[in-house]
Amino acid sequence: MLIARQIQVLRMFANPKAHAAETATQLLGLMLAGLMSWHVLLGVLVIPALLMVHRWSLRETVKVEKAFDEETGLWSESAWRIQAQQKLYDAHGHVALVIIDPDESGSDQQIIEAIESGLTPADLLGRYGSRQIVVLIAVGRREAGLFLSTGFRADLARAGVRAPLGCATTADGELEGLLIEAMSDLMARRAAAGVHHTW
Repeated sequence: MLIARQIQVLRMFANPKAHAAETATQLLGLMLAGLMSWHVLLGVLVIPALLMVHRWSLRETVKVEKAFDEETGLWSESAWRIQAQQKLYDAHGHVALVIIDPDESGSDQQIIEAIESGLTPADLLGRYGSRQIVVLIAVGRREAGLFLSTGFRADLARAGVRAPLGCATTADGELEGLLIEAMSDLMARRAAAGVHHTW
């Protein structure tokens, strides 16, 4: 199960360190499985090493990608995706994903400033696509996602920023389905409001 997660979260890059880290993680996973079947206590001793190598492999993978968006300084989409999927796997309870889609170019910093009062250091903020801003937040309960998105809409309205947003909440640990659901919510809200992009 753990090895399967490594394969889903990590990608194979030309970076030798990233490749070595992924290989080491899989070997430690196999060792853990063998030791657990032989003696549980010995298997438990391998777990800290496995977690350390796993985090190293994630860091090396993110380094290979262009980690930051040049315009906003946020995580790039590729780096954000890697971390978001791991955050979903590690989450206990529901996680909300918010996609903010500005109507006008150049409003990214205004959006970030408008919503930052509702964010914590643990929340994962990044770029999505060519213009959207995406946020992944642990909310505990499913209904909390609705309150969160309502609060962000109010923050954006107070700041005078026109930027519809979509929100989805899940507890199943799969990023792609969550992104699709949040984007569908965004598109439905745009259609209902008759909003079209001006850029």
